[in-house]
Amino acid sequence: MAKATTADSVQKADKPAKAVKPSKPAKPNVFARMTGYLRDVRSEMKRVVWPNRSEVINSSVVVVTTLIFFTLFITLADLVVQRIVFLIQAIGG
Repeated sequence: MAKATTADSVQKADKPAKAVKPSKPAKPNVFARMTGYLRDVRSEMKRVVWPNRSEVINSSVVVVTTLIFFTLFITLADLVVQRIVFLIQAIGG
């Protein structure tokens, strides 16, 4: 019985002590967080490289052209599918 007691004490000694969780620092109040957020936004906005007028115009032309192309493509595809459906209905009717 002495061996069991010795083995139990060795097992207990081998277990690591429970780690103590560090306490979280207190959150700053809502106004301090909002002020920090707005300060960060302002700092990021200073780093933004804004496009010049010609880049904006070129990008706008590309977007409008693409929009017109896909509008026409989808309209044409819809008309073709509509005709095919009407033909199938006429054959079956």
